[in-house]
Amino acid sequence: MPQIARSANHLYLKGTVYYFRHSIPHNMRETLGRSEVRMSLQTGYLAEARPKARILASGMKRILTQMRNGDIPMDDFDRIKFFLRDFLERFLKEHEQIAIHGLTPPTQTFQYVPGETEQLIEHLKGLLLSRDYNTMREYAIMATEDGAFGPPQAFDLTDEFAHEFTKTLLSYYRIISHRAEGDYNYENSVMPPQATYTAPPEPKKKLVTLKEALKQYKADKIAKKDWKSKSSANDIMSTLKCLTDILGEDIPVDTIDRQSLRHMRDTLLQLPTHRNKVIFRDKTIAELVALEPDKTISVRTVNNNLTNCSTFFTWCEDEGLIDRNPCRRLKIKEDKDDIDHRSPFTIQDLHNIFHAPEYVQDSFKHPSDFWGPILGLYTGARREELCQLHIEDVRQEDGLWVLDINDNPNINGFDRKGVKRKHTKRLVPLHPFLVDVLRFPQFARQQEAKGHLRVFPELVRINEKYGHKFGERFGHFKKTIELEEAEGVKVFHSFRHTFSNFFKQREMQTDIFTQTFGHKLKKLAASTYGGRFPASLCFEKIISHLDYEVDLSHLANSKYVSK
Repeated sequence: MPQIARSANHLYLKGTVYYFRHSIPHNMRETLGRSEVRMSLQTGYLAEARPKARILASGMKRILTQMRNGDIPMDDFDRIKFFLRDFLERFLKEHEQIAIHGLTPPTQTFQYVPGETEQLIEHLKGLLLSRDYNTMREYAIMATEDGAFGPPQAFDLTDEFAHEFTKTLLSYYRIISHRAEGDYNYENSVMPPQATYTAPPEPKKKLVTLKEALKQYKADKIAKKDWKSKSSANDIMSTLKCLTDILGEDIPVDTIDRQSLRHMRDTLLQLPTHRNKVIFRDKTIAELVALEPDKTISVRTVNNNLTNCSTFFTWCEDEGLIDRNPCRRLKIKEDKDDIDHRSPFTIQDLHNIFHAPEYVQDSFKHPSDFWGPILGLYTGARREELCQLHIEDVRQEDGLWVLDINDNPNINGFDRKGVKRKHTKRLVPLHPFLVDVLRFPQFARQQEAKGHLRVFPELVRINEKYGHKFGERFGHFKKTIELEEAEGVKVFHSFRHTFSNFFKQREMQTDIFTQTFGHKLKKLAASTYGGRFPASLCFEKIISHLDYEVDLSHLANSKYVSK
C-alpha cells in the first residue's frame, strides 16, 4: 500500500472547488520551470478533498524523490520498464484502496467506467498496431498532468517510452476491467515479469600513491594559503616524510590502515634524534633501528608528527582518496606536562652564562651571539623573532624604545619576515638596561649607517629561518656552560621561560603580560573587544618590574656596545 500523506496542508479552496497544491523544492524549480504543482480535486466537499490530497501528496513525494535521485528522466530501456512496472503496481494498489474505502478517486482517468473502459482498451490496442506514437505521447502527457508521475517536461518522451507506456496502460485497464467482475487472478497472468535495473558499475578509482597524495596535499594547502609561509610548508612536509620513509612512497594511500600507522609510530620512537646527520644519512630505517641509539625521538615530537599526519589523512578523506582517516587518536600519552619540557634558567645559570669567557673576554665573533641571549632574557621574544629583526623594527613608541615584532617586508618591500601566529605581532618595550646601559638602539642605528637593512645581517636565511646558524652556535656555547639540573631541557627558548617565570612567581601574568609575551588572550571579551594595550602601559606594568638580581654591568664594555 502506498504511503499516504498525513497532512491536508496541500489543500486550498478556489471558489467552490478544492484544489491540490504542492510546492517544488527551490533547487529543482529552474530545471522544472515551475515553483509548484496545482490540480483541481473536482469537489467542493472537504471530506472528499482530504483523501484525494493525501494520495496526490504521497505521489508527489515519490516523484520528487525519484527526480532528485536521478531516476527520471528515462534514458534506457531497462530503466523505462522498471519505472513503468512501479507505476502499474502503485496505481493498481491505489485503485483497490479507493474501492475498499469508498473514496472519490482524485481523477477519473484511471478508474473503471463500464463500457468506456472496454472501448479505451480497444483504442489502445489500435494505437499499438498502428504505431501512432504521437497519440501515445499525448496519453503519457495526460497521465503526468493527472499526477501519475510528474511534470511532462521532466521526461524525454521518445517513441520507445511512449510504446512501453501504452503497453503498461493497456495492462492496467485490462486488469481493472477484470477486477470489476471480481476476477483477481487475471492480473497474475498479464503482469509483466519483474524488471530489474542494474546500475552501471562505478568507475574504478584511480590508484593514488602516497607520494602523489602528499604532492597534491601540499599544492592544495599552498593554493588555499592554509600555510602562512613557505617555511611552514617545509616544516609540515618534513614531518610527513616519516610516512614515505617508513611505509614507502608507492603504497596506495587507500590501503594505509591503523595497523600501518601504529607501525610507523612505534618505529619513530626507536629512531635517533637528528637522523639527517651525516653519520645516519645513508642508513635505512631498519639499520637505524638496529643501532639502538641512546637518544631517540621524543614522544612529543612523535605526537607532533602524528598531528600533521592526521590532518593529511583528513584532507585525503575530504578529497575522496580514502574512506576514513586511519590516524585519529593514535597519539601517545606523555609522562611529563608541557611545562616540564623546557625549564627556565636559574639565577646561577644566568650568572654562569653571562660570565662565560666569551662574554668576559668579549670574544664573540658575531654580534648576534652577543645580543641574542641578552635580548631573549629581557624581552622574552622567540629566537626567530630576534634573528629576523629589521632596523626599523627597533623604534620609538609613546616616547619609549620598543621591538616591533611583525611580519612586514623591509623598507624596499623585500625580505618578508614571519610570525608564529597573528596575535604574536606586538610591541615589546625595551628594558632600561638595554637602552641606557647597553645602548641597543644605538647599535641598531650603527648597523643602518653601515648600509644594513637588518639588525643582524650575518644571519642568512636557511629553510626560511634566520635563526638556524645562531641556534647551532648557541647550542655549542651552552655545552661549555655549567647549568643546574632541572626536570626539563635548557635551550635558547629557556630565556623565554625565564622571562615568563619571573612574572608567574610574582602573580603578574595579567592580560597586559599576555600581550607583551605574544600569547593569545584567553578570555573572549579581552580578545574580541577593545584595542591593544599601549606600549607605555606594557612598560609600566610589566617590563619596568624586571630584575633578575644578576650583575651584568661588565657587558657594557663589549665592542658591540656603542660608546
